[in-house]
Amino acid sequence: MKKSLLIILCFVVVSIGLTWFWNEWARESYGYFLKAVGPPIYKMIGFQDAPVRALRTRYINFVPFVSLLLVTPGLALKRRSIGLVLGLFTIFVSHLVLNLTELLQPGRSLPVIPSIASDAFPFFVWIFVAYPVLAKFLPVASEPSSEETDETDS
Repeated sequence: MKKSLLIILCFVVVSIGLTWFWNEWARESYGYFLKAVGPPIYKMIGFQDAPVRALRTRYINFVPFVSLLLVTPGLALKRRSIGLVLGLFTIFVSHLVLNLTELLQPGRSLPVIPSIASDAFPFFVWIFVAYPVLAKFLPVASEPSSEETDETDS
């Protein structure tokens, strides 16, 4: 129980620190990055008119992913590092896709379902990266012992 509380406390502290970092510096830098790379990517895939909303508040979904990845105990450093790089790239791609959903309702806010999916996506990426550790907590289906089989046959 104490270990679980410590992990939760670490997650809260890391999340607060990353949220501050995001709001003070990273959000604006990420916005400039999106404004620079988004339009050429959209043009390359045939969506020249796709909007690039550089400072969406939904882009903060990097924070829970990085926080969870940093505090997950027992995750090998190599898997954690590769997961961080691939996860951040995947979330970046999801932001590009999220912007494309605005084409469905021009001039209005983002559609609800893509917004919810965007918010949940980092957790799915974390589950994928941290699966070797998380799998230890899943119940394992075992074959019934011979005694159990004998009792059910009678």
